[in-house]
Amino acid sequence: MPQKKINFKKIINRLIIFISLGVGAHIVFVLLTTEKSLLGYMQRISIWHIAAIMGLLYTPWILYALRVYIWSKFLKEKISYRTLLKIVITSELASALSPTAIGGAPVKAALLLNYGFSAGSAGFLLTYGVVEDILFYTTGILLATFLSIGVISDIEHVLHTFFAQHTWMILIIITTLTLYIYLTKTRQIPAPFRIWTYLPAGFKNKYLRFRIKALDSWKDMKSNFQRAFASGKLVMVTSLLLLFMQWMAKFSVLLIILHAFGISFEPLQVYLRQWVVYVTMLLVPTPGATGGAEASFLLIFGKSIPAELSFLITSLWRLFTYYMVLLSAVIFYNALSIIFKKDEEIYVEDKSENQ
Repeated sequence: MPQKKINFKKIINRLIIFISLGVGAHIVFVLLTTEKSLLGYMQRISIWHIAAIMGLLYTPWILYALRVYIWSKFLKEKISYRTLLKIVITSELASALSPTAIGGAPVKAALLLNYGFSAGSAGFLLTYGVVEDILFYTTGILLATFLSIGVISDIEHVLHTFFAQHTWMILIIITTLTLYIYLTKTRQIPAPFRIWTYLPAGFKNKYLRFRIKALDSWKDMKSNFQRAFASGKLVMVTSLLLLFMQWMAKFSVLLIILHAFGISFEPLQVYLRQWVVYVTMLLVPTPGATGGAEASFLLIFGKSIPAELSFLITSLWRLFTYYMVLLSAVIFYNALSIIFKKDEEIYVEDKSENQ
């Protein structure tokens, strides 16, 4: 069955518009929420601060690609590091159009398969990646609970207040969704009321093909997990350490901003509180956790930074850790596409000849 290729150029063009709107909205946000006298703080961010921030933003890509490269060697999949770097950057772009909890995993899986990975290996990398993420986020919550005084209690207070004020609405939504899912699974709901009925035929076909591939590759994926636990413990530890280094680099961006503004801080608290921020962002259903990320940051850091600078710092933190990452991903994706275009064509031709 012929497969339709994903047109990443169209996705990137849409992302450029999305990023431009996001940057524009941030500028408007800063101007509306910050007094003119405080905008002078922007001059304190020197070229060296910018250079350090950009280096920290690129580090997660380098380490993420290295993690996948190490696993690809263990799984005996032939793929170059530069190709994996392009896959990581492309996945970063795709994650901007989906909720934080989903990220760019589906695109990453599709690209790995496109570059010759077996379905079992691709499925293993995605599934094991989720396991690593759970370990990382759980570690952050536990450390924040014991070492970051008041953060968890503040979140619990906000959530308790929200649920107390919207109890009936939440119960109605949960009951409605539960009933709908039950009636759909038992085929007791008429076809016109099923969401599946209105989905495009192409999407349905891709979903069904994905399910068939997933079932076929289950044995291979299970075998890869057994191999990893039996003889890949060093790879597992290395991958987990690189994951923590990825996030520490991203968390360090805020340290640079605070340093530029001359704000005193405890590095450990800055790391732990950001850990909690990113955990709460997983619950936000908007692409890139837009809106929820800023609200979570203000909630968790509100008492730790000067009140008059809170909106400015929030906006800069979001600008550098989200929109600048996407803008850089667009630039690097196009650059890598131009530089390595010939290599990709050769790879495809060799693959067809081998078949």
